[in-house]
Amino acid sequence: MTQPSRDELMNLLGVDLGHLLALESLTPAIEAAVFLSGSLVEGMGNAFSDIDVFVVGGGEPTGTSLHKAGDALFSVHMLGKRRVDFEYWSEASVEVLAAKLAALDLKEGGRDNVMMERRMTEDEIVFLHRVRTGVALMHDGRLDRLRSRFDFRRLSRWLLEVKIREVDDALEDLYGMMEQPDVALMRARELLNSTCDAFCHYRGSTNIRRKWRTRILGQLVASGDEEARKFEQRFWELQFPDGARLRQRPEDLKAYLETCIRLCNQLTDVIEE
Repeated sequence: MTQPSRDELMNLLGVDLGHLLALESLTPAIEAAVFLSGSLVEGMGNAFSDIDVFVVGGGEPTGTSLHKAGDALFSVHMLGKRRVDFEYWSEASVEVLAAKLAALDLKEGGRDNVMMERRMTEDEIVFLHRVRTGVALMHDGRLDRLRSRFDFRRLSRWLLEVKIREVDDALEDLYGMMEQPDVALMRARELLNSTCDAFCHYRGSTNIRRKWRTRILGQLVASGDEEARKFEQRFWELQFPDGARLRQRPEDLKAYLETCIRLCNQLTDVIEE
């Protein structure tokens, strides 16, 4: 996906950049990376999506609606009918996060690949992805310098290993659940979803928002990725089978589960080549 420019984004949002920054009294005097990121920047949002502005390295919130989540401090505003979230990260938090990423164990089956939350929280991963995909609203060079502190390829590789572990767990369960139709059907769908996530991370994605997995896959297809095109077709065919029929017909259920397993193994072979 081609990243939109700052002016293109402002036109898409239908807001004035000056009015947007004035909500938090942000001026060129602030010594921070100030950038827009989120679903709209990635071409996944819509006209009603929230506006997500990040302020990293300096500055304090000036709004009255504040809350804290992890290391980030949020200031919430309304611009017309649009919600605007300003998310503040300190220099110290950035340093800690960069060190966490650099220290991750990337070995297959490594100690860090069991649960994401054990080594890095979901909020931290989402923030890193936002940095990677953000568009500067001022001080373009500061966002570039912020990006340079993180190895995003390392992040996508670690996310891949986490998902491969999930795939392995689902495969192990499915082999033993052929005689439990209700549980097996749900586990098969989880297998497909984890396989999709693993493939997207293999292709370099660092977006972990589950709601966007099919959009991310679709963008890979749109880019001309032939493996993604073939996988997308089979993914949708298998996501919504006739569940009631399969629960009543064990042989059809078994064939469906074996097809899911086969597709997973095929994609795993592609990833591990």
